[in-house]
Amino acid sequence: MKNTIGLLIILIFASTIFSQVQNTKIEREIVEFRTKIREAVKAKDRKSLEKFFADGFTHTHASGKVDGKTVRIEFFLKGGKTIEDVEPNEIRINVFNKNLASVIAKTTLLYGTDKRTFQWTGVFFKHKGKWQVITTHATLLRN
Repeated sequence: MKNTIGLLIILIFASTIFSQVQNTKIEREIVEFRTKIREAVKAKDRKSLEKFFADGFTHTHASGKVDGKTVRIEFFLKGGKTIEDVEPNEIRINVFNKNLASVIAKTTLLYGTDKRTFQWTGVFFKHKGKWQVITTHATLLRN
């Protein structure tokens, strides 16, 4: 009986460690993927952006306006200020499984001399081995 309990404890411990290692790997993949998005936005690389954003993608602006994939990519290509332009001040990645993660972050953008901080969320899905953004939502924080 003691051997069975000991084996069960070892299996649970090993499973927990494996899960943490897997989550860390996925978190790193999401950070790297966001870097690729930021680089594509700065380079105005439409072809990459088309791949990075899922066909049903939506972005909800702080104003409540909702854009689809095409409108959002056009916004990037015009050079509008966006949370994708800069590294977030804070970021938390939640891994749900090997193909699904969400991000909750804060990003500060400079509009002239005015700093605006947005809290935003994003949902990321791995499709055919490649990460894509499904949806994002930004909220302007009052300072």
